[in-house]
Amino acid sequence: MKLPLSWLREYVRPALDDAALADHITDAGPAVEAIHHLRVPQADGNLDRFRVGRVVSAEQHPNADRLRVCQVDLAEPKLRQIVCGAPNVAAGQNVAVALPGAVLGEHPPLGDVTLRGVESRGMICSESELELAGASEGIMVLPDDIAAGTPVAEVLPIADTVFELELTSNRPDLMGIYGIAREVHAITSAPLAALDASEPEATGAGSVEDYVSLRVEAPDLCPRYMARVVTDVQVGPSPVWLRARLEAAGMRAISNVVDITNYVMLLTGQPLHAFDLDKMAGPGIVVRRAHDGEPITTLDGQARAMDADVLAICDAERPAVIAGIMGAEDVEVSGSTTRLVLEAATFDGPAVLHAALRLGLRSESSARFEKGLPVELPPVAMAIATRLLVELCGGRLVPGTLDEAAPAPVVAPVPLRHARCNAVLGLDIAPDESAAILRRLGCEVDQAPDAHEVIVPYTRRRDVNREIDLIEEVARIHGYGRIPAHLPRMVGNGTRTPAQRRVERLRGYIADQGFSEIVSYRFVPAGDVDRLRLAEDDPRRRLVRLANPISEEMAVMRRSMLPGLLRAAAHNQRHQRTHGAVFEFGRTYAPAPDGRAEEREFLAALVFGAPSPDHWRAPLANVDVHAAVGLAQALCSLARVRPGIDRNQAPYFHPVRQARLVAHDRIVAWAGEVHPLVLRNFDVAGPTAVVVLDLDALGAVAPIGVPQFEDLLTYPASTRDLAFVVGDDISAATLIATARQAGGALVREARVFDRYAGEQIGPHRVSLAIRMVIADPARTLTDQEIADAVTAVRTALADEHGAEVRA
Repeated sequence: MKLPLSWLREYVRPALDDAALADHITDAGPAVEAIHHLRVPQADGNLDRFRVGRVVSAEQHPNADRLRVCQVDLAEPKLRQIVCGAPNVAAGQNVAVALPGAVLGEHPPLGDVTLRGVESRGMICSESELELAGASEGIMVLPDDIAAGTPVAEVLPIADTVFELELTSNRPDLMGIYGIAREVHAITSAPLAALDASEPEATGAGSVEDYVSLRVEAPDLCPRYMARVVTDVQVGPSPVWLRARLEAAGMRAISNVVDITNYVMLLTGQPLHAFDLDKMAGPGIVVRRAHDGEPITTLDGQARAMDADVLAICDAERPAVIAGIMGAEDVEVSGSTTRLVLEAATFDGPAVLHAALRLGLRSESSARFEKGLPVELPPVAMAIATRLLVELCGGRLVPGTLDEAAPAPVVAPVPLRHARCNAVLGLDIAPDESAAILRRLGCEVDQAPDAHEVIVPYTRRRDVNREIDLIEEVARIHGYGRIPAHLPRMVGNGTRTPAQRRVERLRGYIADQGFSEIVSYRFVPAGDVDRLRLAEDDPRRRLVRLANPISEEMAVMRRSMLPGLLRAAAHNQRHQRTHGAVFEFGRTYAPAPDGRAEEREFLAALVFGAPSPDHWRAPLANVDVHAAVGLAQALCSLARVRPGIDRNQAPYFHPVRQARLVAHDRIVAWAGEVHPLVLRNFDVAGPTAVVVLDLDALGAVAPIGVPQFEDLLTYPASTRDLAFVVGDDISAATLIATARQAGGALVREARVFDRYAGEQIGPHRVSLAIRMVIADPARTLTDQEIADAVTAVRTALADEHGAEVRA
């Protein structure tokens, strides 16, 4: 939002320079991001060198056909001689004169010059030379009632300072100059001039009902619609002051009618629209939902198709306005317009936002409506715009106003307890001060010993409707910088939850293994399910979709952590980091039956590219499924979970180089090598291995309580290696589980350390070597006890799986 200070100071004049005013505004909320100085430079008294002069005479130059020698009265002892080349200069005119020493733009200061033998002591200025217009054909002629010698800056905005404000979405009241003036009044206590919303005299023929009718068919999207008719309008250029004001605020001047609607929008924050009554098909205005595919050609010349979620303002045959966004080309005000309909309305903010996004059409109007405007604002804007149409366009207001509005809501007072206000802020703010602050903000305050009863003005009711909101307003205007800083008083010792401690242990361990933590987007493309090769009936294709995505690349919530890691790997490889290891803690999102999202928390780690053999901190010695499973087991052990290994069938992993880790019948982790087609889909080169831990499942099976001490040194342990030949359809995890169960408590550890398949074994057979650690923490085992445990394991494997001891 651009704020011309010359406009602001029509309503409030704080005793502050520009920089101090910017600091005060920023401290209270809306940040002043930049300060711009427009048109004539203001430094070194330059503005005093621009004066209003009266042309006493304008004679032909004796040596030039296109020059005039003018004698100009500037309220000086003598007339000032100025040579002027403008074709429209004439005696009796009031003009803007730049005196010697004046600076215009980037040009050097003016001086006395001699033009074709005649001395010239100044310059009569045009609008373009003062940067009040883009181009002009002659000098600027000022009104006759301005006294000679008056500084031009007192008559026209030849110089201005503009603040560029960053506004938050909860403050649509600050999208109007008067709203900012009210804010400055509250911050500085400078007097606030009233906004002139007086009605012009209605001198048009008949009544408004004779010209147009109104029917609102969608009151849920349009809680108020007002329309007036103005006749005998003369469309033309706006006066200089109006054009200069619009351009300083960042809008282009078009014509007096359009400029007036834009001016009032910038002043009040309420968008308006004017359309040519004679171009309407029939006298009726209908506010309705558009039909699916209904066409409209907007003022920017683009043909658009609306749908039933878009509100349209229509005549008897076709849409005339996309409500709250932009009008149609068919009913545009033009130079031939003499009768117009002026619209002021309140539209549903979310509906305007959705329509603007759906149509790809944003405007100054939609930027205001989408934040939610009060139904009390249209009459104010309508009155100001109508008066300006009468004054500047010669229009005649037809008596009457069409106004369809929903019943006004009952406004209940909001209590503000003095004790609560001071307790929240840690200050001792007197009731009189808090009441004064709220009144400056436009509130009605009924003071009482213990609490105020506050009626919030309509401009702020969407944002301020609770006691805590009032406390925030008091703090904001009182000044956040005046609140003393104190360290908080400690009530108790804070502790992490078991889940938080588990995450910290996992993060520290995997970082120590040489992995780098990343944070990827939770919003991802819908096409990720295809890149992961998920089947058409895979439930993971059911996605949580965003209602208004920023782009198609961020259209859904992620169902898997893997795409984010693969994109990070691809990004690194594009920047000559051919190998590396990354991990991420994050959540995935699945549609829930209640329409919300079901969230699950994961730790995902990825190693990509062949590791550098000479690097002392290589994350994994080999980038394969075995190393990935080992990492997964190590991570699970940090949670005191010892999972078994089972087969897995995920389409994004290599068909046979993947596994899942199971504990207490719950899958706690997955590990494997990424499928080559998935790597190609994400533009990742080289071997890539992944580990994913389900932190929710891991927490559910992790032991509760303090870890118990386990004696590993007092009594010796025995190690036994056995090789078994089994069918290749039997998994190593199955054999390990059977061995643990058969050996009982004495088998402290069992793991496969070798696998062999070949001609010596026979077809469809494999040899698996199992290493068992046998021990009792309370005593030394005898040889017979160790042999009995080994025999129990061999017998169980033979009986349950047909395992044969390999010779």
